[in-house]
Amino acid sequence: MNRLFASGLLAAALLIVPTLAGPAVAAPAASTSAKAAPTITAGGDIVFLGRDPWSPSGPLEVTVRNPGSTAAKGFFVLRLPANTDLTLGGDCRTVQGAPRTWLCGGAELPAGGERVYRLTVASTAAEPVFGAQAWGSVAGRDAAGTTDEFSDFRINWPDRTSLRLRATAGPVVNGTTVVRVRVTNTGTFDIGGYSFTITTPTGVRVAAPACADSGRMVGVGCEILRPNVLADGATDSFDVRLAVTGGTKTVKVSLSPANRYTNKDTALTLRLSGSGGSGAGDATTPPPAGPTATPSPTATAGPTATATTSTPEAARLPRTGVSGSTYGLIGAALLALGIGLLVLRRRLFRS
Repeated sequence: MNRLFASGLLAAALLIVPTLAGPAVAAPAASTSAKAAPTITAGGDIVFLGRDPWSPSGPLEVTVRNPGSTAAKGFFVLRLPANTDLTLGGDCRTVQGAPRTWLCGGAELPAGGERVYRLTVASTAAEPVFGAQAWGSVAGRDAAGTTDEFSDFRINWPDRTSLRLRATAGPVVNGTTVVRVRVTNTGTFDIGGYSFTITTPTGVRVAAPACADSGRMVGVGCEILRPNVLADGATDSFDVRLAVTGGTKTVKVSLSPANRYTNKDTALTLRLSGSGGSGAGDATTPPPAGPTATPSPTATAGPTATATTSTPEAARLPRTGVSGSTYGLIGAALLALGIGLLVLRRRLFRS
């Protein structure tokens, strides 16, 4: 009986010990490899698209640096998002097999030196886009073809805003009249240009200034681009000379594209006659106050960062075979059996 009791206690103890100790997990080995320092680095500045609202463009400045201790040729790789293109840039050539990607630069940079490249980026969207943004990226590259990590820069399309239009037509004299136009920026920020259109009937022709060759007003009138920056609160004034034949005529003047503006006073109707025009004219149906749906570039709000947690590789491995908890249950059962044998032994001795 004593031997049976001792065997039960010994078996229980041997099974409990591994359960309390737990499985030994080896710590992940630390990586000893160090990334080599880049030879040539590059960064791009923010791009504001402006001027022609139908096809806005803007300057892009890329700074290429040589952080090394010896002189080296500095190149950079430029990547642009959808609905954009590189329209002007020195020393750039397209990269075969990579859409909207260019390899630029190549000037000799002294140790610790840098060079700024000035390029022009334009929107290629089929319709005017407002209030959108996208991201491009640049990376430095040395003469051996080693490319640094890409860094992002933002591209901003023009925002929707408010412009107030006022126009008066003078009397038609010798078949000519002058329309005096005043456009006031009633928004809260500077704009990089706008478009002014005149819809003309038969017998009316725009003599000056020159009409844009955009093709948007062929057969119905004239589009005049005003590409200069117009500060908030400032007024742009100019004259439009019209050739008029055949008596009293009516023309419509407006700011375009209509979906850019949040206010109502962006279009007028003027009467042209020998006794003078109709003053400021009557406002036509205003554009909707809310944003108008237009095709917009496929753009991301910015580089998205994905949060990850570092987990040792051993912790991700699945357990195989019998688990430690199973051994613990068996040990507890044998311990209970040993205690039961001890109680039985005492009762037998007493009897």
